[in-house]
Amino acid sequence: MRTPSTFWLVQIGVWGSLTLLNLSVRGYFNHYKLGELVNSLSLFVSLMIASGMLRRFYRDRGTGSLPKGIGQALLGSALASLVAVVIIGLVLLPNQEFLFGEVSNVALIQLLASYPNVFLFLLCWSAVYLLLKRQKALKLAFTREADLKEQLAASQMELLLNQLNPHFMFNAINNIRALILEDTNKARDSLAQLSDVLRVTLQTKQDKLWPLSQEIELTKSFIELNMLQFERRLVVNWHLTGIQLDHYRVPCLSLQLLVENAIKHGISNNSEGGTITIKIDADKRLTLEVSNPGTITANTNSTRLGITNIQQRLHLLFQENVHFSLTENKQMVTAKIIIEEPQCFAQ
Repeated sequence: MRTPSTFWLVQIGVWGSLTLLNLSVRGYFNHYKLGELVNSLSLFVSLMIASGMLRRFYRDRGTGSLPKGIGQALLGSALASLVAVVIIGLVLLPNQEFLFGEVSNVALIQLLASYPNVFLFLLCWSAVYLLLKRQKALKLAFTREADLKEQLAASQMELLLNQLNPHFMFNAINNIRALILEDTNKARDSLAQLSDVLRVTLQTKQDKLWPLSQEIELTKSFIELNMLQFERRLVVNWHLTGIQLDHYRVPCLSLQLLVENAIKHGISNNSEGGTITIKIDADKRLTLEVSNPGTITANTNSTRLGITNIQQRLHLLFQENVHFSLTENKQMVTAKIIIEEPQCFAQ
């Protein structure tokens, strides 16, 4: 429970104080004879040995249930007290005449009568020792549990990000592949856009959160990349309101994923294309909203991975302080993220 040096210093302090008290009381009534000094010193030595034995006895014990711990304390204290009394007896009984000037017929009885007192001392010691040991074990368990939860969350986040990056990259590559035969220059521009976007995402892959302004810039680059393919079929309207966007942090690629789903299911499946509306309100709470033409029913199977991904990431990062919704109204699908309590994501 403690380092060996600290443990023994504590024992010397506790049992030394008890020994001095015992010597003072007995010496007051017996005029500080040699026998009283030896009696007190033998008590000190016996208690030191007994506490050391108890420490070894409790090394792999005392962290179980409370009834079991009480039983171990009683058993350990009883055995250690017996050892302590035997040590005192081995010192005093053979040397009575030298120490006290006479041999007493009741010395053995007096020695046995001291057993309850020694047992009480060691039982109190056991109770304190086991309590401290139990508290240390609980603290260690809580620390390990917190570390495991953090590692699990990090692993889950890494897995989710690994799911996200291929999803984004493969869609972009497919778009570029379709442009190669149609327009080489546009394909070259698309590769440059893709390179910029991938560089940003790879650089921030290990970050759970990043500034909202960077998320917006990444999303704009992604939209420009897609506009090279969809041209006039893709129209994007931005509505930004609230305080400075740099004051807020969001999960990286969160807005980009919403826009990617909107383009995939609201624009590419429609020969005439459509308009995507992006609304960001950065006020007392942060709201990210992306609307696109289409229906939820038609997109349920294909959007499940992306939507589940972002829901899990949001929950890992904000717990109960975030709300995600996917709704349909008049042939328009709206995905909305609301992050409550600015202190959760303010810089």
